[in-house]
Amino acid sequence: MKHRTWLFVTASLLVLGLVVPAASARTVGADKSSPDKSALVKYKLSHGYLVGDQARFNRLTTAAAARAARLHPGAPSPAAGPKAPVPGPSWEGLFQEDLSPPDPTDAIGPFSFIQAINLQLGIYDRNGVLITSAPFSVLTGSGDDFLSDPQILFDLHSNRFYYLILDVGDLINPKSTMRWGFSKTSNPTSIPGGFCNYETDFGWGGTIADYPKLGQTKDFLLVGVNVYLNLITFAGADVGWISKIQTPAPIGTCPSESSFLRGKQTQLKTSDGTTLTSTPVPGQQIDPRSDGWIVDVPDPTNSGATGTKLELYRVTRNPNGTANIPQNATSEVTVPFYSPPAPAPQMGGPHPLDTLDGRPTHAIAAVDPLRGSGNDIALWTGHTIFGGAGAEFRWYEIDVAHATLFQSGDVADPVLYAFNGAISPDRTITAFVPAVRLSYGANMVVGFTTSASSAFPAIQMVSKRFTNPQSAFVLVKQSPGPDEGFDCFELGRCRWGDYGGAFPDLRLPSQNAPTGKVWLSNMWATGESDPGKATWRTWNWGALP
Repeated sequence: MKHRTWLFVTASLLVLGLVVPAASARTVGADKSSPDKSALVKYKLSHGYLVGDQARFNRLTTAAAARAARLHPGAPSPAAGPKAPVPGPSWEGLFQEDLSPPDPTDAIGPFSFIQAINLQLGIYDRNGVLITSAPFSVLTGSGDDFLSDPQILFDLHSNRFYYLILDVGDLINPKSTMRWGFSKTSNPTSIPGGFCNYETDFGWGGTIADYPKLGQTKDFLLVGVNVYLNLITFAGADVGWISKIQTPAPIGTCPSESSFLRGKQTQLKTSDGTTLTSTPVPGQQIDPRSDGWIVDVPDPTNSGATGTKLELYRVTRNPNGTANIPQNATSEVTVPFYSPPAPAPQMGGPHPLDTLDGRPTHAIAAVDPLRGSGNDIALWTGHTIFGGAGAEFRWYEIDVAHATLFQSGDVADPVLYAFNGAISPDRTITAFVPAVRLSYGANMVVGFTTSASSAFPAIQMVSKRFTNPQSAFVLVKQSPGPDEGFDCFELGRCRWGDYGGAFPDLRLPSQNAPTGKVWLSNMWATGESDPGKATWRTWNWGALP
């Protein structure tokens, strides 16, 4: 979440020399009582996701851009599969003009679809008709000037939606607490009355618990974060946990906050116990289990993920009801080499689009009935890395039980940069046709953004059925021009993402449907050029693989 007003404040402070860019921000101390903590809050709100070694990150992205410039005409696209994803419904989502980027994410329940963006929540029916929407300040009862990075999921075990958003306090009293809550029923229709709302302090104090990611098990909510002591000091990745409400029945009275257990594991490391990791992403669990999984990357400075490994952490429940999250990775998965992507150019716009730094952005944990024993959990995740024209989205289906890949693929094109992706399998729980029941969860859809010097930003998708090749790109929403909002002018680059959403439909689309359905959310641009407001919009859609 990056408010336009805070961008102007930060720019003024830079001129005055009161705060410096992350590459050389040596003046901000690690003392939690330091008044300079307000500078960290300002920087977070204006610049978004933090990196621990800005100089290294700049070197990596500059090198990636130079490599991309030498790729001409580039490698040919892989052969496309015979099936292409079919969208529907498809509609414009929430937006607001005073912040960037939107951080769109989504979840689907039995009766309704919820989209979360900075800084709003919208409830739609399953045809995409808006039921209600409200700012997160209304939902949480807090001022939204200092909220950031929303998350949403639907939990089958408790039969309700859960949300999460970071609260960084204010300039006088910085903090990093999590505002979170859940719907009173499986079909909320009002905000805030349809939700129970809480604030949990995990003890991150005046630091920034950056880039929170929400997942769950049958017993716990899991919150993965990157912890920063100041603008340049990455302290490691933590995972907080909160015990969940266990009844699937509707409730009228919200449980007290004290009824929920909570805790955290700090400074996650690789399986060798020595190297810090970053950006832990808990799987959003579709098939309820007491054990869950978290994926992250061995990037000890959180400044550009590079390597051939992904780290896995198995979460279990202790006999006393607390969460057992190992500090050292349970196992690691060998994957093809990855490195940070190049920023994406856009036709007609002088400012490139931010493609992140190779961190994972989203994960779904679900049974793939065609893999392993037929009841094994697969963890679907991905990240934007160097490839294709300069940026591609690589996805993985991980066999967590054996720390290997069931499969992986690259969403890439020789001309188009592909980034800001989110993947989900079509895991359908309420299947009614025995002959095809086992197929649900073996297919997937990826939603992502494309852009190039010869193309405006666009939302596209691909799918993959069973063992067939990945489909060709399918256009979902074309921007009529480049993104040239306030953030582009003030930062020299356009904030994009910082992530998209993808979530499987737990219901069967129709009684004889050969596949399940995936619901997605992403962003596009209006084509305006305006240094005084945001020019992004969001889009939601359902898709059959």
